[in-house]
Amino acid sequence: MRWTNTHKKLNIVGNLIIKGLQDTLKLQKHNATGRLSNSFKKDMKSNSLIMNVITNRKYWRIVNNGKAAFKPNLGEIYKWVVAKGIKGSGIGQMVIAKRIAKKIQEKGIPSKPYVVWTEGNNLKRTNFAGVTKEKKKKQVVNHIMGGVISDVAKMIRSQINKNKIAQK
Repeated sequence: MRWTNTHKKLNIVGNLIIKGLQDTLKLQKHNATGRLSNSFKKDMKSNSLIMNVITNRKYWRIVNNGKAAFKPNLGEIYKWVVAKGIKGSGIGQMVIAKRIAKKIQEKGIPSKPYVVWTEGNNLKRTNFAGVTKEKKKKQVVNHIMGGVISDVAKMIRSQINKNKIAQK
């Protein structure tokens, strides 16, 4: 069986999911450097109906859920402090990064209700992967269904033609 249309739709779905993840990270104000957003890639095997969206950034779980168990990376926190332009009165950015790392080590990153104040205080900053899944679920299903229906219809037509030829 050839699933040509389904493979094409999986490729579209991969792009849709990646764009959704990037948009959600931006909406939740997680883009300090953009490295996580830009790291998402599709992983598709040529003869398989499996498509994964992957990242090489190990900290994605922490951004997704601040209570994930981990040891903070001081170098990464320092880069984040610099990217955000955080400055303390009379103390350097490395000192700020060390204090943040120490607090994270002691308490973890607050997950719920971790928010940044906005008008109405409604900005959710956790579960970017789950939020994207819920937002894109219908679109993903519609794309995949379209591909599968096209491929199955093509297979049925092919089988009907084979049966007609065999009857002659």
